[in-house]
Amino acid sequence: MAKHYLTHKQGKKSFAIKGISVLVVLAIIFAVVLIRFAMSGSKSDSTNGLPSSDEAYLIAKQFIQPTIKFSPANFQGQGYQCAQKPDSTYIIKSYVESINKPGEKNLTTFEITLKFVGGLPADKKSWKVLNLTEN
Repeated sequence: MAKHYLTHKQGKKSFAIKGISVLVVLAIIFAVVLIRFAMSGSKSDSTNGLPSSDEAYLIAKQFIQPTIKFSPANFQGQGYQCAQKPDSTYIIKSYVESINKPGEKNLTTFEITLKFVGGLPADKKSWKVLNLTEN
């Protein structure tokens, strides 16, 4: 009877060790999945952040281009000012040079207020013109 009791106890011990090792493996797999999920949220997407001043200026040029009377229009890449408000609103001040029919240069200054409504910053549909003034 003592041998039977010892073999039964040995069998239970073997079963418990197997069960614990399965639980440890499952815990490790769960931890790896949880860490990967947590780290995936930290990657920056272009759709998550606000556009930069340069991106706002590129879109502003797309809105200004149709309003210029003479072509070709020459936008000055570094000659702009951009102010960003916390509510995704951008105020851009710059100028554009164009040449009229007799060959004279025209300088048009403009101020445009754009609101980023979401989406891809390079998409014109992601922006709304709030105000546009030209001189």
